[in-house]
Amino acid sequence: MSTSFKISRFFAQTISVLLHPMLMPTYGLLAIFIGNNSMLVLPYDAKRIILIIVAINTLALPMLIIPLFNRMGIIKSIQMHEHRERIIPLAFTLVPYIFSFYFLKRLPILNEVSLFMLGASVTLAIALMVSIWWKISLHMMGIGGLVGLFFALSTRFYFDVTWYFIAAVVVAGLVAWARLVLSTHKPSQVYTGFILGWISVSASILLLS
Repeated sequence: MSTSFKISRFFAQTISVLLHPMLMPTYGLLAIFIGNNSMLVLPYDAKRIILIIVAINTLALPMLIIPLFNRMGIIKSIQMHEHRERIIPLAFTLVPYIFSFYFLKRLPILNEVSLFMLGASVTLAIALMVSIWWKISLHMMGIGGLVGLFFALSTRFYFDVTWYFIAAVVVAGLVAWARLVLSTHKPSQVYTGFILGWISVSASILLLS
């Protein structure tokens, strides 16, 4: 194995960790909160509490569930290389995602914030159904959802998220490269994941707001 190939795999693994699909809801909310959005005026403490609760539900709990299932023998590895291994972990992960949506919906904040979480839940539900017979890229579904968020906000509500959108598209390209370099997915699984993630989140916001 050549040195350049080892370096490429190292960077690909780093990108895959930093842009894990379970991080996307937190990244999305963070972008909304720190963006120049006069329609979303919240105290700093309120934003912090919301971020913490969503991060616990969409990141901490799933990350605890997966090693537990691995120890119980439900999945062979935490990477879940086989598509059917994903079914039970995704089903359990979907529950706190839906809870996060209802939590955000009950708050007196911009409706699009909760709809973003609804879109993330829909994306996860689609991933669950597809995993019954096919291995779709969860990483690309996650980053596709983030791109869909910025696309919806800029298209319908004219929020100033142009640079967020451009950055997300560039990052999506990096994630696609990483998944292909690591040989975890075929190109069709990468592209389909991105498109479904984009459509799920953007449609949830554009159609229900």
